[in-house]
Amino acid sequence: MNFSRSVFRVAIAGTALALSLTACSSGSNQPGASNVPNGAGKDGPVLQVYRGGSGQFVENYNPLSPTVLKDVDGLIYERLFFFDNLQPLGTEPTPELGKSYKINDAGTVVTVQLQEGVKWSDGEPFTAKDVAYTFNTMRDNDALNRTGNTPKAEATSDTEVTLTFDAASFGTVPTILGSPIVPEHIFSKMADITTDTNLKPVGTGPMKPGDFTAQSYTYDKSDTFREADKVVPAGLRYYSLSGNEAATNKLLAGELDWAGINIPDVEKVIKSKPDLHLQDTTNQQVILTTCSNAKLGCTGPQTSPAVRHAMAAAMDRDQINKLAYFGRGVPISPTFGVVPRDNDLIDKAFPTMPMTADPAKAKSLLEADGWKMGSDGIYAKGGERLSMAAVVTSGYTDYISALEVMKQQFKEAGIEIVPQQQANAEVTSARGLGKFQVAIDSVFDGPVADPYYIYSNSFNSANLVPVGESGNPYGNTSKFSNPEVDAAVQAAGATQDVAEKAKQYAIIQKIIVEDMPLVPIINNKGFVMYNDSIYTGWKLYAAGGAEQTLLQLKLK
Repeated sequence: MNFSRSVFRVAIAGTALALSLTACSSGSNQPGASNVPNGAGKDGPVLQVYRGGSGQFVENYNPLSPTVLKDVDGLIYERLFFFDNLQPLGTEPTPELGKSYKINDAGTVVTVQLQEGVKWSDGEPFTAKDVAYTFNTMRDNDALNRTGNTPKAEATSDTEVTLTFDAASFGTVPTILGSPIVPEHIFSKMADITTDTNLKPVGTGPMKPGDFTAQSYTYDKSDTFREADKVVPAGLRYYSLSGNEAATNKLLAGELDWAGINIPDVEKVIKSKPDLHLQDTTNQQVILTTCSNAKLGCTGPQTSPAVRHAMAAAMDRDQINKLAYFGRGVPISPTFGVVPRDNDLIDKAFPTMPMTADPAKAKSLLEADGWKMGSDGIYAKGGERLSMAAVVTSGYTDYISALEVMKQQFKEAGIEIVPQQQANAEVTSARGLGKFQVAIDSVFDGPVADPYYIYSNSFNSANLVPVGESGNPYGNTSKFSNPEVDAAVQAAGATQDVAEKAKQYAIIQKIIVEDMPLVPIINNKGFVMYNDSIYTGWKLYAAGGAEQTLLQLKLK
């Protein structure tokens, strides 16, 4: 079904969400224990959650901020619709604040019908004016207009809003309709929406803030939520832990209910734990992000495409997969289309990356670029050694292991990387400001199963700022910019014709493979862990659907 041109009405069901989190309760985490927020023991136990956080949390409930706390978007602030990118392209999304929508044939106007009778947690009615305010504010503020294509919005009644794009924008619609909606009567009073941390949030979602410390924070069940009777857990507690090992220990001890952890040899580890289960939720395309654009302020050897290609050639991906991902990874495409899901959209000229290393090829690429082997076994040019700092979040054991393996592999090709472990907040800041040379991280899928979102987010000039300016730490952090790619992204987003999409993607793929600002490592099949000893009805998604999961959970 071509959902983007059809009007559909779906009752908000107890379908569920997905998030890369964790949790499992027992012992001191049972109802009535000290971790039950605000004495909410009349509801089910508080879900104990780990979302990969390390270092100290910073309190921020502003869903328009790139440094917002995990799952504020979804639990406190709802979207119009929830899109599940684990489902085939064309699958109808689940309504949240929206009821139905229709796109005109030109792909320029989206008319959204809203749920009736919804109220903000302070009792004020939710109306189409809140939706219009949200999108017009995002559009008018460069720091918030992260797609570069936010529509103009007009409330045509209390329950209908019209979104008008500057050009055909079929590809952008799921991103827009999946954006959090904020209350005009609160946010319009903020002096600076981009920096206000919104410490007393007013939302429409199933949760509200509970207690907060730098090491953990809670969401409490909101009695004002329109479907509060369907929300069984009393709340959720999110932890900052030292890393995957600490999180795994906590999970195996029965102290987490929901966790996104990279656990080596995970099936073997949980075999003796019948209450623990895992579900594949995402394609985690692991990469080395490079600050690649010298014209925008990037400095270091990685600004040379030859160096980036040499790093790609020097990788023994089989070894990385075995040592860092215990064989769960699969070959990655240099186009970042997901194999085999996107085979029809990947130019046949670009096979998946070799799984074995070719140090001779790496050296040849470097020498053709003017690098000379130094007496220390590391190439140099113009007095600069081919040495780069590689930042990684402390405790992310898979990334750390992968970097250590690559460090040895690169050395054989005359390349030096120096891993630098930092707190997650520091890594996020460095990525947003462009204050890094190389960072290990991942390219994740967009809201639906279409590589458009990867290209629009990670390679679109509309999503970058010069080094030193604050940008989206999850956007175009490599500072890549190419007008042909920008035009092809726009053209691909303006059509629903698969053949035309493939044509535009071929243009993008040729350029990004040649430039390689993101160096492909492996596609790690991401999974989420959950414990069903207390709750049944678990259904997990790739990202964002926390509200939907909560509506589905039931006490055993």
